[in-house]
Amino acid sequence: MSQILRALPLAIAILPFLVSCGGSTKDAPPPAGTVVAADPAAANLLAAAQAADTAGNTKKALKLYTEVAEKHPYSEVAPQARFRQAALLDHQGEPMDAFEAYQAFITRYRGSSLYTQALERQAAVAHAAADGHIKTNFLGLKSKISSKESTEMLTMVRDNAPQAPTAPKAQFTIGQVWEGHKKVPEAIAAYTKTATDYPLTSYAPEAHFRIGTILLDESSDGNQNPANLDRARRAFEDLLQTYPNAKRAPEAREKLRSIGAADIQRSYDIGEFYYKKKQPTSAIFYYKEVLRTAKSGPLHDKAAARLAELQAAN
Repeated sequence: MSQILRALPLAIAILPFLVSCGGSTKDAPPPAGTVVAADPAAANLLAAAQAADTAGNTKKALKLYTEVAEKHPYSEVAPQARFRQAALLDHQGEPMDAFEAYQAFITRYRGSSLYTQALERQAAVAHAAADGHIKTNFLGLKSKISSKESTEMLTMVRDNAPQAPTAPKAQFTIGQVWEGHKKVPEAIAAYTKTATDYPLTSYAPEAHFRIGTILLDESSDGNQNPANLDRARRAFEDLLQTYPNAKRAPEAREKLRSIGAADIQRSYDIGEFYYKKKQPTSAIFYYKEVLRTAKSGPLHDKAAARLAELQAAN
């Protein structure tokens, strides 16, 4: 028993080493202290890659940069090789492969001086896909990146650095993608997340405006659910209350006026419905609602006339 107790501290001491050796570290960020300060093989490969790059031999340069990044991921030159690999892929018209290469860089080399550039360039690829400027080639047929793929790319951009300027733009663009594909619930959810998570950016007031406009358009296109108008009103009111000087503020005020007019029309139409059904109590309620919200105008005058008629008859 005493021998076991004497051996226990040694076993505890080497346990972290045994655990770290138990799984593959190929895709994991290098633990502290494992980056090789000097790796002659990696340095020689990088030099050969740069020479080929300078000579215009892109195919050879790309192969060598990839070899450095894949075979010497912990070397001090690996970040530079991975970044240049991604840039070359992008420049030679392989944006999807470039996106993945930038992702590999971002995941592993967050401390690199090239990190911010990698974030920005990856974001540019994702936005190009969302805008329809990138096409995939399948069985000889080229087609635009699907909305699902482009929003997944944008989500990755957002999540790579949630506090970076690339994040709110990516989140807002997700809303634009879904809006463009007439996916109303998805678009509203994406814009809502933009306004909630990034309230201090210029994307937040625009997100409120987009939410209100989508819901207002839904109502105009035949979706007569009163909740749509109510939600649209709240979106525009939130914009004006939180961002009174926003670029969209004048348009939001105009939208609110149109919602008010729609509310008046709706109250009058319901009053007419009950009037024709000979249900005066309900009709009177809605005609009074018209008078409460409209101080003048054709509907105000029509509702007043109906109200006077019904009250005289009762």
